[in-house]
Formats: sequence, C-alpha cells, structure tokens
Amino acid sequence: MLACVAGAAEKADQMRLLDGFDDLTPWKVSGSDEVKTRMRRAADGEGGALCMDYDFGRVSGYAVAARELPLEFPENYEFVLRLRGEGPPNSLQFKLVDATGENVWWVHRPDYVFPREWQEVRFKKRHVTFAWGPTADRE
Repeated sequence: MLACVAGAAEKADQMRLLDGFDDLTPWKVSGSDEVKTRMRRAADGEGGALCMDYDFGRVSGYAVAARELPLEFPENYEFVLRLRGEGPPNSLQFKLVDATGENVWWVHRPDYVFPREWQEVRFKKRHVTFAWGPTADRE
C-alpha cells in the first residue's frame, strides 16, 4: 500500500509552497507496533512528492508522515494537497500541532478512498477542527 502527497498552503489568491519535496530529510515516517513504513521521493507530474509505503500486515494501527514547519496563519487559509494512493479505504488525517506538541487540530476523513491518479484535495480553515490538548484557545 502506498500514499503519495505534494502540498502547499493558500491565502486568497496567494499560494505559498510549503514543501517541494526536493529534500525529504525534514520528514519522518513511522507506524504503530508491527506496522512497516518506508518513505521515498516520487514525482506527481508537477514536481516532487513524498511517497510513504506502509504495510499493516495482520494488525490494526497507523502510519504517519510528519515534519516540523513553523507557520503563520492568515485570517482565512487553505491547505492544498495533491495525493494518490493504493490500498483499501482507510482513515485520512491531516493534523496541525502547536509548538508545545500538546495541542492538535485536524481534518479527519474516515473510510477515505485514495484516488489511483493524482487528485487535488483542499482543507479550508472551516474543515480544521480542534482534536485534543489542554489549550483553552481552540481556534
């Protein structure tokens, strides 16, 4: 099974590339116990992409691709990803973690069917909700 992603953040008519995936060094992939993960660089037809191969074997669990990336959010923002994948439907989670590492906001798409061809996916500010953490400011 694999999932590949390329992405940027957008503000109104301004698009800012957050990662061109030319260098995967800042990225880390991991999985829960007994889940095998591997990361490699791929191409999405428009540039670089991160490809994460994962194998759940006979267990339930998770596979994660993550990196630190300091962001300043405009009043209204949007994340634009191009992704594709192979495998059965699974939960797709896009998470944003604050500098403390304790507070998480997310977009959660259960039973997500990964497109076999590259497809643009947009997560607008209104799609991002507070998931967990001790902060009182959940915006």
